Amino acid sequence: MFPRGYYAVLCVPEDADPAAIRHAYRTLVRRFHPDAGIGSSAQKFREITEAYDVLSDPQRRHDHDVDLARSRAHSRVQPDPLIPQTPTHVVFRPFYVPPEPLIPKTPRRVRPSAFGIDQEIARMFQIMEDMFGQVL
Repeated sequence: MFPRGYYAVLCVPEDADPAAIRHAYRTLVRRFHPDAGIGSSAQKFREITEAYDVLSDPQRRHDHDVDLARSRAHSRVQPDPLIPQTPTHVVFRPFYVPPEPLIPKTPRRVRPSAFGIDQEIARMFQIMEDMFGQVL
């Protein structure tokens, strides 16, 4: 298997102890065993078993870690020194327009109290006068 990381296959961090690796292995094997039924996969089961075989042996695990570090070092892309390394959010900030909300916010309607009904009626008349001119 390509050293993409047996850690990723078992869903454990690279500094996981053997107990965590064993727990993850047993959990995944129970889920992906070919005889388990729904969600079972022979290919996935083989990958999980191979990952556990490598990570459970200290010497093979060390070799895998070295291969993984080597592949990461070679896969890093070096930036071109002639191109300025400016973050994209700085470049595109002048063009950013915040989106408008889908539903416009409306003020919450407050129920008039029994004592403030005259003020509510006066406010309604004021709104009607503003809209239609003089009402009465």
